[in-house]
Amino acid sequence: MKIGRSGNTFSSYASSDGVNWVQLGTSQTITMAQTVYLGLAVNSGSTTALTTATFDNVSVNSAAAPAPVITSVSATTGSIGSQITINGANFGASQGNSTVLLNAAPVTINTWGAISINITIPTGASSGPLVVSVAPSMNDSNPVIFTVTSQPLPNAWLDQDVGLVGLAGSASYSSGTFTVNGGGAGIYGTADAFHFVYQPLTGDGTIVARVASLQGGVGYVSAGVMIRNTLDAGAVNAKTADWRSYGGIYFDVRTAAGGSTTEPGHTSATLPYWMKVSRSGSTFSSYISPDGVTWTQLATSQITTNQNVYVGLAVNSGNTTAQATATFDNVSVTTP
Repeated sequence: MKIGRSGNTFSSYASSDGVNWVQLGTSQTITMAQTVYLGLAVNSGSTTALTTATFDNVSVNSAAAPAPVITSVSATTGSIGSQITINGANFGASQGNSTVLLNAAPVTINTWGAISINITIPTGASSGPLVVSVAPSMNDSNPVIFTVTSQPLPNAWLDQDVGLVGLAGSASYSSGTFTVNGGGAGIYGTADAFHFVYQPLTGDGTIVARVASLQGGVGYVSAGVMIRNTLDAGAVNAKTADWRSYGGIYFDVRTAAGGSTTEPGHTSATLPYWMKVSRSGSTFSSYISPDGVTWTQLATSQITTNQNVYVGLAVNSGNTTAQATATFDNVSVTTP
């Protein structure tokens, strides 16, 4: 839960994971003194009994006292013993009594700086939010979901949920195969909800993958390859993906942030199947292949994006109460 004040404007938000936030209603105008009190509130509903609540990931942020903020991590999956670098701001020049928590448990601190912290994932660690907690008030940063796995992603690959997925997704890698678990109602309309395994791409480039399998989920389940302008839910993007409920592979594009999604091309096909998306300037092209050798172009589209974008593997389950699992092999990202 979150509440924010900007002058006399107050806004309320909720999130299932501390990463993707939804505003509750509209902002309200309330006149208050310049100096107020903020904190955690609990009541029992009666005068003869007590109620106990627990709070974690507590953060207070203001212009005068900014909270710590994580801007990036070197990896979002890792095994026990992995070293991870956390980049951000307002961590404090030295550690003192500050700490880093993974799923509410402390990790091993190797080095500490105001904008960078290096940690080791300790024995017994479990997947969950990774948070920097700065003393003396133990003010917590924004969380980054980190997955502890015996099969971490290769170097340069990261993963996260995009949009309101309901159930947190995950990803792993073994023997040349990415396994991606994703929730979310769809990668369509004006806002997406899915799990994304990605890496940054500067300039022109191409991603190729064979979607080997897609299981689980209910409704508009899909899995494919994508180039995405940002990690926002409504970002401009182009993807080639299998839509299981439609029994085919589609080229989907959103050409304006928050705009609708269109389908310039599609074909009937069943998995396993090879898929490709490429960017050349503002031209995005979609291709499919039964064998990775002979390719058929589905369509092209003109899309204006940043020079720096994200390229990767996308999976959604068709709803927020279940997950779908897709496997990808023969994955490659190439640049001219």
